[in-house]
Amino acid sequence: MFSLKKLISAACLAQSFLRGVKATGAIFPLYIYPNDDCSAWSEVFSSITANPTLPITLIINPNSGPTTDPNYPYTCFQQAKTLSSNLRTVGYVPTGYGTGRTSSAVLADVSTYLNWPTAYRPSGIFFDETNATSDFFNLYSTYASSVRQSIPSGSIVILNPGTNVADSRFFSIANAIVTSEQFYDDFSFPSSLIINSTEPASKQIVILHDGPSTLPTSLIQQLSAGGIASTFITNEPQADAYNNVPSYWGPFVDELANLQ
Repeated sequence: MFSLKKLISAACLAQSFLRGVKATGAIFPLYIYPNDDCSAWSEVFSSITANPTLPITLIINPNSGPTTDPNYPYTCFQQAKTLSSNLRTVGYVPTGYGTGRTSSAVLADVSTYLNWPTAYRPSGIFFDETNATSDFFNLYSTYASSVRQSIPSGSIVILNPGTNVADSRFFSIANAIVTSEQFYDDFSFPSSLIINSTEPASKQIVILHDGPSTLPTSLIQQLSAGGIASTFITNEPQADAYNNVPSYWGPFVDELANLQ
């Protein structure tokens, strides 16, 4: 296992991608089945090619985690990786808040993703259902180490507790943390977040659903000015938030790119 010192160092290597130079990037929980011709992802792909300088992260989730199905259209992942040098993909892995899944099951999912062929292998892992309390720090350090060992340079580890962390040490093992995943109307910037030297805005991700019907330009500008790492805002309801492309996804990405 990596030492914690090496783990923290590895986290810093990929941080520049998620933060960008002076840009808040876009992140998309791309849980939509792509179809054999990738047509279900065409709008997302178009927005990426239209904004090649914007850091964009796609969370891929073929089967509530990885899949080994030989009939899955893996070529869509491969196509995504060729769209922009500022695009990264991370594989979705549920962790059951530290108790709902065994560590062996979590690590097996990580191994499956990171043993995919290089052409479509993700650059890191999105650990969902993170329990960001002190009792589970060592467990998630182990999960992060498994990614760093498989991808020693430029690997990405994202943790998703969906709320502010109870133990700021989690920021030392992750490239970014989803510190807000909630209803749009329940979020306020910056009061909904804890931002300080050990929990910097540049390592925080904001994901909001049930947003307004029109592009929330003011909030996007606030998040960008505040130095948030990445954001995703959708007007889809919670139940379908990650199963459909937001109606203003294209303008959303354009706005973030214009704020670079």
